[in-house]
Amino acid sequence: MDQRAPLVTIGMPTYNGARYLAQSLDSLLNQDYPNWELVISDNCSTDETEAIARSYAQQFDRIRYVRQETNAGAAANFNRVLGLAQGTYFMWAADHDLWGAGLVSRCVAALEGNPAAVLAYPESLLIDEDGTAIEEMDDQIDLGQPSALDRYKRLIWRLENCNMIYGVARREALDATGGFADVFGADHVVLAQLVLRGPILRVGGHLYLRRQNRPPETADEDRQRRLADLNPSKASDRAAMPASLLYRACRDLHVRAVRESSLSFTEKLNGTLATLACFYQRFGIRSRALRPLSRVLRVTPLRGWIQRPPGDA
Repeated sequence: MDQRAPLVTIGMPTYNGARYLAQSLDSLLNQDYPNWELVISDNCSTDETEAIARSYAQQFDRIRYVRQETNAGAAANFNRVLGLAQGTYFMWAADHDLWGAGLVSRCVAALEGNPAAVLAYPESLLIDEDGTAIEEMDDQIDLGQPSALDRYKRLIWRLENCNMIYGVARREALDATGGFADVFGADHVVLAQLVLRGPILRVGGHLYLRRQNRPPETADEDRQRRLADLNPSKASDRAAMPASLLYRACRDLHVRAVRESSLSFTEKLNGTLATLACFYQRFGIRSRALRPLSRVLRVTPLRGWIQRPPGDA
């Protein structure tokens, strides 16, 4: 291990991930970056996850395994591995995905070359259960602008797949976000907080292979599963909640992130109105704050504040 390179902590939250865990660990062990550690946090799995993870931890000094006494949910477990990190840089890793050997090294190089940037992420492919490529994923967003407001507005209007959350970030910047909130769309919120702090860089090459590890789901099935994974103790209470309430909680955290950012007063007003308009147009979440301004915004230069930014692909 070459300790002259900055330490990168890879955090793997897992729960009953035995089916693909060994493949994922082998893929990470194949990284060509010289100085990294892996922290595996097991949410009290009931399958062979513990045995597999402990076996790897015994073989490789760079791997640490911790097991939780109960299943606290995905949000808590994502935060757990971040809290255990020691590296200058941090990367979340799912227990079923694969990575090109140069992912960590290329992302670190991009961040080292741009001290203002907070996150670097590669192109990604969707793969099937056998690891065969299905398609290139539409997750490339230009977020390298010097203006934090411009970056933020591009993110909220363009973001679909949150694959960039699995890129390499400056741990200090991630810590400042507070990690995953217990809300639907928590990864969206973390990315919004990051992009308000600095540019997010795209790295060429399909270095992230995201596995399609479950059968096709309807939108409602996907939402219910993600809510159960997020926090099992609240899953039954949230099951009957309309999607609008779930998205509203996510929107409100975006507004809070804008309000608590280093943007100027005018930029915060711009960002807040853009957030309200975006969540209304994309997810149908209405806001009383937009109603009295709607006529004014249609006939003044301010209307650009609530429109999707052009050329954001």
